[in-house]
Amino acid sequence: MSIQFIKTLNESTFLDPMNNFAPKTVVSEIRYDPLTGQISRIFPFRKFILHRHDWTPFVEESKQKFCPFCPGILDKATPKFPVNIAPEGRIRMGNATVIPNLNPYEKYASLVVMSSQHYIPMEEIDVNLIANSFRAGLNYLQRVIATDPEEARYLSIGWNYMPYAGGSLIHPHLQVLAGKEPSNYDKQLIRASENYLTKHKSNYWTDLINSEINNGDRYVGQTGQVHWLCAFAPRHIGDVMGILPGKQTIVDITDDDLNDLAAGLCKVIRYYNQNNIVSFNAALFFTSNENKGFAIHVRIVGRFTIFPLVGSDITHMQIMHDDPWTVLLPETIAQELKKAF
Repeated sequence: MSIQFIKTLNESTFLDPMNNFAPKTVVSEIRYDPLTGQISRIFPFRKFILHRHDWTPFVEESKQKFCPFCPGILDKATPKFPVNIAPEGRIRMGNATVIPNLNPYEKYASLVVMSSQHYIPMEEIDVNLIANSFRAGLNYLQRVIATDPEEARYLSIGWNYMPYAGGSLIHPHLQVLAGKEPSNYDKQLIRASENYLTKHKSNYWTDLINSEINNGDRYVGQTGQVHWLCAFAPRHIGDVMGILPGKQTIVDITDDDLNDLAAGLCKVIRYYNQNNIVSFNAALFFTSNENKGFAIHVRIVGRFTIFPLVGSDITHMQIMHDDPWTVLLPETIAQELKKAF
């Protein structure tokens, strides 16, 4: 096992106007992702407070506008798949409906309308909603692979919950993509996992689970076969991973796995809600058979606004430098989140 958790501490000194301009030293951290080496910055945001945001006015306003995903409108306003992918036009599984994306940013792009309900508050998100929606997205991906395996080699399922996370519509939905090339971050994960396997003759993700269990600082718990931990080098606030060791492709995922993944996500989402993290991004990562050393995992990060109603939690550090940052220690979040598991 060769997992290393490396961080550096930086001390910044200034003359404090709140204390007669006496010298004051503040410590920030730079952490290095154990797999990719990507840096993450953790700094003490002055008087940082997560504000509770009431979505009610925004939701009520959205109900007065056109929503293509609502009952009675979806079948008239959304596109259908070509017959080689879905002869029935749209894919329906339980309460979820899979439709083509009108604005595709990959060769194969679809949306999973998770429910007929226009707005689902965080406290009402449940295991069945998530598991069934993932199941519907995987069904679409399996059809695409069967139709065009060469152009559908790299797959992803993502979730933008509410506007702070980039959700363009209130109505809950997932983004499902398949294409010939992985995203930049996916490519980094795949290559680094393969390199780790070649160098250490072991699977990084399994080693990571064991390392985090042994040190106990960030390991949160388990739902079925899925292990949950807070990321050592978080990509954003409340960065939590659920790892399914020993599995890497969508063929490997079982119904039990989907339920286990959904159960853990529900616990994290409840924690977010209790701590005024009122929006989030999530992604389910998997790869193909030829990419060895990988493990299926889901990753979820909270999203917020720095100031009430205005501002963004994304800055030039992420957009221009690809340096993730957060204001809360993963170890602090892990200790609180353990109670939920």
